[in-house]
Amino acid sequence: MELGRFVLRSGRTVLHFGPGSVSALEGWLSEFKRVHVVTSRSAARISGALGEVSRYLDRNGIKYEVYDGVVPNPSASLVDAVAERIWRFGAEAVIAIGGGSVIDVAKLGSAVAACGGRAAEYLRRERSVCGALKIAAINLTHGTGSEVDRFAVATVDETREKVSVASDYIYPSIAVDDPRYLTTLPRSQTVYTALDALYHALESSTSRASSPFTRTLAQESVRLILRWLPEAVEKPENLEARYWLLYASALSGICVDNSRTHFIHAIEHVLSGLEASLAHGAGLAALGPAAVRVLYASSPGPLHELLKHVDPSLSPSPEDAERAADALRRFQERVGFRESLADYGFTAEMAEKVADSALKSMRYLLDLAPVDASRDLVKRVYLESLAGHKK
Repeated sequence: MELGRFVLRSGRTVLHFGPGSVSALEGWLSEFKRVHVVTSRSAARISGALGEVSRYLDRNGIKYEVYDGVVPNPSASLVDAVAERIWRFGAEAVIAIGGGSVIDVAKLGSAVAACGGRAAEYLRRERSVCGALKIAAINLTHGTGSEVDRFAVATVDETREKVSVASDYIYPSIAVDDPRYLTTLPRSQTVYTALDALYHALESSTSRASSPFTRTLAQESVRLILRWLPEAVEKPENLEARYWLLYASALSGICVDNSRTHFIHAIEHVLSGLEASLAHGAGLAALGPAAVRVLYASSPGPLHELLKHVDPSLSPSPEDAERAADALRRFQERVGFRESLADYGFTAEMAEKVADSALKSMRYLLDLAPVDASRDLVKRVYLESLAGHKK
């Protein structure tokens, strides 16, 4: 089928979607003279996105500087470094070219550059976002949905607490989801980021803030991920698979923007705050089956509507919670995810610390869960997830 281009609006963001949609950036750039570009070490170049964006900047005579030091699970101090570069350069706008970490750093960095202070003050709720430079998000993964939401996540250096900032000011004013850039995404990141989008759908559907709107979008997102992720794993250059996974990710991002995540993300943020080498999607997938067993028992209706695409024999009954968890685990193994928390150095002895951190810094997410997110429950899901597929 023809992979068409279209425009979506979410919050304050205008999303341009489809092959070649990056061309919409040129018109947006016309009002600026100085722009700061934020990327990671290699993805923007390998994908070709940085080259295309640079041509638009050069052709329009726009002065720009590129920072290419963003890493996964970025720290508040890294955000501060980027904010200072943006401010010293006198940038009027910021272009993020990358996945969720890059876009989040650009969002929070643009707010710090505009409002002053330090990133940790915003993350600790000691300071509110008063504004931000205009942001363009050129998205390079099909996972986080950060290009269409009002959130930015970073880790406070001193405490290793990974928390989010929410503000309408940090919606990207323009976002680009161009599937051409995703055909170079490594296999592991293909899996991790698509599973991130899957868990966005699962959690937003069962959040206490959920709605018929988010549940409808989540159902379509999950259906597309289950259909196209195996194809993208087997044939990385399949543009149709990337197109639909990217669309699924945007839908899940809109779900999160409206209904948030809760239990699984709360624990994962603690874990990847403690161990930065744990990719966010990998952490979610390691926790997912054990957590879904609990969530399905509490909210079988909404989860059945999603997981019936994994196992059509499931019923919307709490008695099928174990089968739902097993079906999810089998799908993850089918696309090559067989990791456990133990693979990243987590141990049973850390259960108390994980529970303490979750209850302290992630209460705002845990309170949205459809279950009583007690210390014992957090510990149980964590301990069950240590062995993962080896259990």
